[in-house]
Amino acid sequence: MTVLAIDYGAKKIGLAKSADGEKLALPLEVLVGKNRQEILEHFNQLIATERISKIVIGVPVSLPKQNEHTFWRRQDLQNQQVREVLDFVQWVKDHFKLPVEIEDERMSTKMANTLNKGLISGGHDDAVAAMLILQSYLDRAKNEQ
Repeated sequence: MTVLAIDYGAKKIGLAKSADGEKLALPLEVLVGKNRQEILEHFNQLIATERISKIVIGVPVSLPKQNEHTFWRRQDLQNQQVREVLDFVQWVKDHFKLPVEIEDERMSTKMANTLNKGLISGGHDDAVAAMLILQSYLDRAKNEQ
């Protein structure tokens, strides 16, 4: 089975998928300018063709000053971008009968931009960000076993 990762943005959505028995994350594609109905149709097709068994969505949270292990802070809920992503997470949960988990996406966009400049070309920052979110999730899941 395959895990789908989503780096959600209002204008662009980066997608990545797992490979090699859920050990490796690979960038998949970037959806640009899609409305919710188009996203729903695309995800349904992707879930069927890629045999998706789980969805992981990156959530942008602030960097805590003292405890780097803290994922969620009250101030994050005051951030408009966080609220938009959480609304999208709920929409995904409401429309797909798959487990949906969230993953800390701190620094994924910055790292994706760096990779895109130095190693990967073609303007796929959002797909690379989704890949980094997914790799973080897969590594953490492997370490928790």
